[in-house]
Amino acid sequence: MKLSLVIKTTLLGMLAFSGLAFSGLGLIGQSLCLAQSESKPQRIEIAFPVRHQVFQRRYEVPQLAHNHHPGGPAKGYAPVPVGLRIPSDSRQRILYRIRTDQHPSDWKQAEAGVTDSLQPQEGITQIVIPIPAGGWYSVDVRVELDGQSVGQATSEPFGVGEVFLIAGQSYATNCNDERLHVTDPAERVVAYDLKTKTWHVAHDPQPTGDSSDGGSIWPPFGDLLAQCYDVPIGLVNVAVGGTSTNQWKTDGELFHRLLQAGTELKDFRAVLWQQGESDVIEKTTTAIYVERLIEFRAQADRVWGSQRPWMLAKSTLHPTVYNEPVGEANIRQAIEVLIASHGFLRGPDTDRLDGANRGLMQSMRHFTGLGQRNAAAMWFAAVAKQLDAPKPLYWAQVPKLGDLHLRSPAWKSPIVYHESSVLLRDGQGANKARLAFPASEVLQVRTALGFASFQEGTHWRLDETKSVLEWLGQPPVQTIAMDQLFLPAGSPNSYKHRTGNPDENLLYAPGKWFHERNIEITYRRADTLSSPTDKSQKALGKTLSKLRGKSNLVIAVSGDSISTGLDASATTLTEPNQLGYPDLVAAQLTHDFDCPIELVNRSVAGWSIANGLEDLDRLLESKPDLLIVAYGMNDVGRRDPMWFADQASKLQARAKELLPEVEILWVTPMLGNREWIHTPHEMFFAYRDALRGVLNEGESLVDLTEVWEILLHRKHDLDLTGNGLNHPNDFGHRLYAQAILECLDK
Repeated sequence: MKLSLVIKTTLLGMLAFSGLAFSGLGLIGQSLCLAQSESKPQRIEIAFPVRHQVFQRRYEVPQLAHNHHPGGPAKGYAPVPVGLRIPSDSRQRILYRIRTDQHPSDWKQAEAGVTDSLQPQEGITQIVIPIPAGGWYSVDVRVELDGQSVGQATSEPFGVGEVFLIAGQSYATNCNDERLHVTDPAERVVAYDLKTKTWHVAHDPQPTGDSSDGGSIWPPFGDLLAQCYDVPIGLVNVAVGGTSTNQWKTDGELFHRLLQAGTELKDFRAVLWQQGESDVIEKTTTAIYVERLIEFRAQADRVWGSQRPWMLAKSTLHPTVYNEPVGEANIRQAIEVLIASHGFLRGPDTDRLDGANRGLMQSMRHFTGLGQRNAAAMWFAAVAKQLDAPKPLYWAQVPKLGDLHLRSPAWKSPIVYHESSVLLRDGQGANKARLAFPASEVLQVRTALGFASFQEGTHWRLDETKSVLEWLGQPPVQTIAMDQLFLPAGSPNSYKHRTGNPDENLLYAPGKWFHERNIEITYRRADTLSSPTDKSQKALGKTLSKLRGKSNLVIAVSGDSISTGLDASATTLTEPNQLGYPDLVAAQLTHDFDCPIELVNRSVAGWSIANGLEDLDRLLESKPDLLIVAYGMNDVGRRDPMWFADQASKLQARAKELLPEVEILWVTPMLGNREWIHTPHEMFFAYRDALRGVLNEGESLVDLTEVWEILLHRKHDLDLTGNGLNHPNDFGHRLYAQAILECLDK
C-alpha cells in the first residue's frame, strides 16, 4: 500500500473495509450535496471509517518518539482508508484535510493509484490517507469539478493507535466483581462488537464471545495505555469463559471467531492470551499445551497472511474452584517453553494476584475490583515493555516515504521531486538555481528544511531555457557567491587543494552548512526522459523471493562515509531529519513488501575497498541475504582501476566462500567535485568500468556515477553535495536509494 493517497473506484462486493460487513448499517459519515450544473443535486457521503474505529499504528520508533525530536516525534502512522459515495466523473479531483481538536491541516489532493490491500466494493471510491498516530481525528473530503467545489463531507471521528485481539477464558471476559468504566477524558478506549460491527467506549461489560455481564480487567488496561502513549486504544474480545485449549482447536467455532476478528481488524498489535484454568482441570500436559498453542498461531498466521505476536499470561490459579499445584505447574511450564523456544511473548503472571485480589468462595467469581485493576496494570507493564523496545531507526522514514518518492527515480521520472540546488550569486548579483532538466511546469519550490512554498512571479521565475530558476528579491536561504568557490589556502570553510592550483582551496563545509543553503524544486519535465545506460544484471532473485514471501531479510552494507549516511540531515539532527541511503532503502522495502528487514551497516568514514575486504568476515557473521558493497570515492585518488577490480574480486570470492547463497549488489560512487585533486573526474568512469568486469552471474551493479553525470549536465557540483566535495546531500542520498531500489522492484 502506498503512502500517497490511493483512489480506487470499484464495482464489486458489499460495503466493507478490512472485512467489516457494513451492509445494513447505512452511511455513517456526514454528507453534503454535490451541485452539478447539468444534473440533479447529488450527495457526497463518507461510508467509512465508522465512528470511533481505531487503526493500528505502525513504524513507531520509541527512542525517537519524544516531542522535540527533529522532524517530529516518530510515533508511527496508519494508512487509513476512507470510503466515498460520489458520482463518478473522470474530470473530478478529490481533496482531503485532517481535522483534530485544534486546526485542520491544509487541503491535499488524492493521487490516482492502485492498492492491493483494499477489497473491491460496490459503488465506493476509496482513498487512503496517511494519518499520524493519535486522535480522535476526522477527515474533510472535498470534490472539485472543473476547478469548482461541488461537494464536501466530514467523516466520523476515528483514531490511530494500539489495537489488541483478546482471547482465552473467564479471567479475560466479564466474570469479575466490578463493572469498570473508561476514565480517559476523551474516551479513547473503545471495544469492537463482532455482532453489530460497531465500536463503542469500552465500559464493562465487554462485547465478548460469551454471555458474561460482570466486570473485566480491560477498561483500566486501556486507560493506562491511552494516557501513557497518547493514542486511542481498540479492544476486540473473543474470549469465552470455561474453555480449554481443546475447545479452541483450529476446526472449532471459538477459533473461527478468533480468525474472523483478526481478519476484520486487518491489522493489530498482538493477541493477548489469558487462559489456562480449564486445562488445569482437564489435566492437559505441558507438551500438549505447547503443541496446541503453536498450531493456533501457525493457522492464524496462514489465514491472516502475516505473523502476529501472541502474548501469553500465566493464568492457572482459580482458588474458588480448585487447588491443583501439579496441574498449574504443567501449564505454567508450557508458557515458559513457548516463550523461550517458540517466539511467543511474555504477558503478565496474574497467578501472583491472590488474597484480596480474588473473589470470595461464595461468589464463584474471579478477580475483585482490586484484582481487576492490578491485573490490568500487569498487562499494561507487559505490553509497555514491547512497545518501548527500541526499533530500527529506518522505521522513522516509513511515514515520510510519500514525500520522498523513492520509487520515482529523478533521471527517468516525468516529475522530478524535491531536486536540490544552492543559489549561486553571479557577478551581477543575480541568484540562480539550476534544474537537471528543462521544466514544463514548476510545481513547488521550498527550502531543504521544508519551510514555505514560494510562488512564481513573486519569488522566482524560470529563464528562457526553462532550466534555470532566478530568484526575485530577497532569497529564502543564504546564497553562495561565485568568488567563494575557490579560496586562499588556510581559509575557513575550505579544504585543500584545487586541481592544478595548489595555493587555492575548495569551499568545504560538512554538516548542515550546505543543507541550510539548499532549496528544493519539484517540477514536470519538458524533455524526453533519459535513463542511464543499463549494463547491469538485475538478477537478485533470492532476495526478491524472500521479500515477496515476507520472510526476514538481512541486508549488510560495506562502504565508506557515504554509506554511513554522512551529511544527510539526520546526522546533524536537522529538519527534515532524513537518514542516509541504506536506511531509506530498508524503509521502502519494508513498506512495499510488508517484510521484516534487518539492516547491518558496518561502513566507516574514510574506508577504501581494502578496508571492506579486511572487515568482511565480521560483517558476514550477520548471515546477510544481500550484501551491498559501495566503495570508490576514497579509491579513485590511487588512479589504479585494476587494483580496485582485484580488491573487488577478492571480496567477492571471500563472500561466496563464507556464504555461497549471499547475493551481492555493487554500487559505484557519485562523482566527487571535479575541481578537487583527490577526485579525478575521469577515474570514476574507469573504476566503474573495471568493476563491471568483476560481476558474476546473479549479481547486480548500480551505477550512481552515471546518474550523477546525467544530473550534472546542467547542475553544479554543489547542488548535490552535503559537504562541497564528496558526500551527497539529502537529495543525493535519495538518488542513491532510488537507483538501488530499481534492482528491487515489486
